[in-house]
Amino acid sequence: MMKVLVVDDEPIIRQVLKTMIRWEEHGFQWGGEACDGKEAWDRLEDGGIDLVVTDILMPRMDGLELVRKMKQSESDVAVIVLSCLDDFTYVKEAMKLGACDYILKPTMEPEQLVTILKEARLDLQKQREQKQRQLMLTQQLMQSNQAQWGLRIKKTWVSGQRDEELEEALLTDVERVSSWMIYLSPDVHLSFIGSDWPDVWAYVIVNEHQVLLIYKDGLNVIQQEQRQAQLQQSLLRKDVGLTEKGFWLSAVTWINPKEQLYHIVHMHDELRKCYFYGVQSAQLNHTSEVRLSGEMFTDWKGELPQEEKHNLLRAIAGHNEDAVVHWSEQIMERLGSLQPPVVQASGFLYELLNFSAALARQEGTNNLDDFDRKVAAAQAQAYFQLETLGKWFSDACRELVILKSGTAIIPTSRNPFVRKAQQYMKQNYHLPISTSDIAEYVKLSRSYMSDLYSKETGESLIESLVRIRLEAAKQLLLATNKKVYEVAEAVGFTDAKVFAKTFKKAVGCTPKEYEEQNK
Repeated sequence: MMKVLVVDDEPIIRQVLKTMIRWEEHGFQWGGEACDGKEAWDRLEDGGIDLVVTDILMPRMDGLELVRKMKQSESDVAVIVLSCLDDFTYVKEAMKLGACDYILKPTMEPEQLVTILKEARLDLQKQREQKQRQLMLTQQLMQSNQAQWGLRIKKTWVSGQRDEELEEALLTDVERVSSWMIYLSPDVHLSFIGSDWPDVWAYVIVNEHQVLLIYKDGLNVIQQEQRQAQLQQSLLRKDVGLTEKGFWLSAVTWINPKEQLYHIVHMHDELRKCYFYGVQSAQLNHTSEVRLSGEMFTDWKGELPQEEKHNLLRAIAGHNEDAVVHWSEQIMERLGSLQPPVVQASGFLYELLNFSAALARQEGTNNLDDFDRKVAAAQAQAYFQLETLGKWFSDACRELVILKSGTAIIPTSRNPFVRKAQQYMKQNYHLPISTSDIAEYVKLSRSYMSDLYSKETGESLIESLVRIRLEAAKQLLLATNKKVYEVAEAVGFTDAKVFAKTFKKAVGCTPKEYEEQNK
């Protein structure tokens, strides 16, 4: 059984986590507890811990520093982060540092925590198996001539100096050579190295997501297609564990080592970029060699689509689904025109979504957990074409708008007093009612009703009342020709200026701007 260590500076939280789950029934073992990151780190150094559930904000050493130290030490332990609604920025940082998931303290349920723990355990088991296979294969590979030549080629790239002996060895018996680059999605590890590719002259592990294969031959078109089929078949073997969405191949054929060996990675990256933007096929051969010199290898200095980005953010803030679709498509068109490096283009889109979700969370949207996980999952895989990434991005933006719009709907409750209060607000929002009026209607004291309502729904009475009024105001702005002050009065605001200020804070634009954007 895997041992779980719980880290939190609040004793009550540690006690709740210890008793709320029947650990052994779910295949876990209670591995102890710690009051802060420092105590947890000392416990981890003793060994025997497989999973850590840690709070973020703690004295002496916080959860972020603990996760950072675990990453630096390449600790073979999975981390789940505990968080509150107002510290999601720290959660994002923890996820970047290697935490596998998070759970919100205020809404934590035993079943949810068990599910997350089981997923983390499964991922950890896979990682450990992959590391073991990788270690064995790497040991075998590093003893081969293919690996030795690959290391020598990589050394020339780092030093920037030509290796005449290497060139001579590569050109023995052939005039030209060919190469294939395997691009892996971020969630794939290099456990397949050492696959059955006997004809490869050299392996070059460019980085953890790119492997270059060099062959001592120059192939015609038919031979290239045959080799691509062989490589794909090898990568899709069951023991390798890849799927068709987990990798992409590019071929640079008819290489003259003396002229192009030292630029070969750039040539493959240019191919990937071309394929990503759909500007040409995924093959470079002798007819393309002239184009490969010059500015192709220079760094991209352009500016990403900032104006379109701001327009999209305004559309999301204003719950304008049609505008969101329009501006997300405009961003895709602009990226296709600018053609920045693939990593910059995809990073721009993911950062934009994360930023939009963070703003939505600050504005009170509290049902974003699944959305955040979808974005994180998308970042963990690879979209090798802008078209498919763009469709996913547009759908994600629309989903965010729907989630934000849903904040105008009061959270449901089984409590009869809460339900009665909700019904009263829906029926009387157009009147100048207050929390005292609501409490009097349900026959409870105002303080008790306020506490009960907040506990049951996660928001205050006045927040729910304002949300209902603003939702009604949006409908009036679009369905009638009323002036802004008339709409304010119709939904229960006695001051038009207060209404406009409240509307802009919640929706992201003024009532007039909302009306113009949506009409």
